[in-house]
Amino acid sequence: MEGFLKIRIFKSALLILFFLFTQQLSAAVSRNDVKLQEASEDIKFISQQIVKDYFYLSFNTQKKEIKKSLNEELLLLDSKLRLIAASTTNKSTKKLLTFLAYSRDQITEAVSLPYSVENSAVILDYSEILLEGAEKIAKKHSYTFSKEEQMLINVKNMAYLLERMSKYYMVFQAGFKDHNNIKQLKNAVTDFDMLLEKINGYHYDSDISKDLSAISNYWKVARSYYLSLEKSNIPNILYISVEYLENNILKLELYHSKNL
Repeated sequence: MEGFLKIRIFKSALLILFFLFTQQLSAAVSRNDVKLQEASEDIKFISQQIVKDYFYLSFNTQKKEIKKSLNEELLLLDSKLRLIAASTTNKSTKKLLTFLAYSRDQITEAVSLPYSVENSAVILDYSEILLEGAEKIAKKHSYTFSKEEQMLINVKNMAYLLERMSKYYMVFQAGFKDHNNIKQLKNAVTDFDMLLEKINGYHYDSDISKDLSAISNYWKVARSYYLSLEKSNIPNILYISVEYLENNILKLELYHSKNL
């Protein structure tokens, strides 16, 4: 009987250790998935921002701060790619990273050269590869989000969509008047409208509510500029408008990050 009891105790101890191990392993996987989701969202944003700034620079060749921003964006892109590489053992994700790293190299080379239609086309094409790759990585490492995580992703997507709209606006003003570019811009406007509606349905503290009101009010004006891109040519005004909106969106992002 005593020996039988010892065996049962031993088995129970093993089960407890196994349970603790699997819980720790699951937590580690979840932490990595969170990192991968955040890095993927950041790459989506950067992929559009680089194009926006490159084309904006073609209108304002003397703006040294834009050149500096472009270099910083490329460095940030590198850091996000490295973070993903260090956070995953998934073979499919690692294969995708190969394509993203190649796209990064092509964009970096094109940005270093004087503005030209050929270089512009290269940056446009490879920015979409970066975007598509980031979306696939996020999908591959998706999990059930908490309410705050979902709100954080919604807010980050709002900033990404602003960059996407602005990218296509600058591209159009530079002479790339392809119908699909216009369609993509208008789709981004529609998606932003839907996200803003979700954000407005969240109960924020009074201080943050002021920032949300500022976004909603300012967006009404910016929205009309985006949708009238065929009639307007105001890249400077739009560039400043995006900075204002994104500064307020960042406050919402920080709010949700703290609530995780």
